[in-house]
Amino acid sequence: MAANKRDNEVKIGYMPLAHDTYWRFFPEHKEPALSAARRYKEYLSQFGTVYETGSLIDSPARSREARLHFQAVDVDVVVLATVTYSTPDDVVLDLKRFSRPVIVWNTQVSSMIPDDMNFDQWMLEHGVTGVPGLTNLLERESLPYFLISGHYGSESVAQAFSTVLKAVQAFKSVWGSRIGVFGHLYPGMIDFGYDPALMYTTFGVCTMPILDSTVVAAYEAVKAEDAAAMEEDLRRKYNVASDFHAEEFSRSVRLALAMKRVVEEKRLDAVSVYCQSMWQQPQIGVVSCLGNSLLAQAGIFCSCEGDVPTALSGMILNSLSGQAVFTEIWCNDFANDCFMMGHSGQMNLGLFERDPESVRLTRHPWWVGCHGRGASLQVTMPCGKATMLSLNPTRDGHWRMIVTVGEITDRAPVPLGAPNFFMKMQKPIPEFLESLGRMGSAHHFALAYGDCTPHLMALARMLGVEYECV
Repeated sequence: MAANKRDNEVKIGYMPLAHDTYWRFFPEHKEPALSAARRYKEYLSQFGTVYETGSLIDSPARSREARLHFQAVDVDVVVLATVTYSTPDDVVLDLKRFSRPVIVWNTQVSSMIPDDMNFDQWMLEHGVTGVPGLTNLLERESLPYFLISGHYGSESVAQAFSTVLKAVQAFKSVWGSRIGVFGHLYPGMIDFGYDPALMYTTFGVCTMPILDSTVVAAYEAVKAEDAAAMEEDLRRKYNVASDFHAEEFSRSVRLALAMKRVVEEKRLDAVSVYCQSMWQQPQIGVVSCLGNSLLAQAGIFCSCEGDVPTALSGMILNSLSGQAVFTEIWCNDFANDCFMMGHSGQMNLGLFERDPESVRLTRHPWWVGCHGRGASLQVTMPCGKATMLSLNPTRDGHWRMIVTVGEITDRAPVPLGAPNFFMKMQKPIPEFLESLGRMGSAHHFALAYGDCTPHLMALARMLGVEYECV
């Protein structure tokens, strides 16, 4: 799959800042500054591959040299380390010419300043003096940056770098991705409307329409022995209901293989599926829930009903958590102040790799196609903290990232024959829905376990989109 092939190692462009005017008056301080710069580089190497020129960035010429090197190796982020005092004019033009997220690292060799500090130590410990001048110009030029302050021995600094660089990985994973749209937008669901050009220029993501004829051709091209092998494997791995009619289950397997083939041929990183165009197709005739679930297991996020923005949300959460889920709010449980969540018959099978016996493949409870219903899933979601993400266009033509953190409870799913679970939000139902509406959220969400808010906040800053937490 395309998403699994993308190299996600972070390439760090390192610029140890200094001021060349000093060396003309105090040449003996240059070597200690270089020594400190090497120490910071070694520290950064734990987070990714560090690229540098081997020189202090103490003049526009040195900055240009570094920028050309960073462009040649295509770094993902630039770290400016305050080795000693520096002026912003040295680097800001090159930061504009090569646009990458910037981390300003306000650090120094000593964790504290002694009462008897001498001039030589002061020369290495006053890099912070240049920080406001640098951030001033970064703000004025609207260049996305993060300020991390602290000694390299501090746990908080390591955590701050980990958070930002994980967001950089998500940025890198999403940028240049392709979302395949099987079918079209579900009629009437205009809350998923978006501007493809704005999505492309904001997130670097394009959409690829997948014609019904392409899916039918892929379905008919599936070899009987391949379908039989997958069916045998699924029956061995999961509990499979015995009440499938005729070829319902076999057709679901064959459709899953066809979807996988289309994804591979089109080099897709996520998909949105309008399944009616499949189960109403005489050559196919069953729902695509099994295919959606197996693609999700392989790292290809699947939304339903032509919902491209939520497919994009799922790609982002996949890059942060590895196992994102497509869902929506189904019912209010006012008495227990929580929501019943779910969406038709699909689920990310990757969540159940360690407990495949907990998965049951059943006949879809609702949708009847030309050849029956096809396969749906029954699972019990693990309880725990989870993050929901919704990406939506704003009224002024930008994008807004809407983030919710809640708790998936240990309550058993209701017997609908399709995956469902209960989630308690951090606000009461009326207050939560009012906030969600005011922020302009659509009715589908991507969900991932854990609290992803620090990473999503950092990612929103890199992308230049609004960030709201419900």
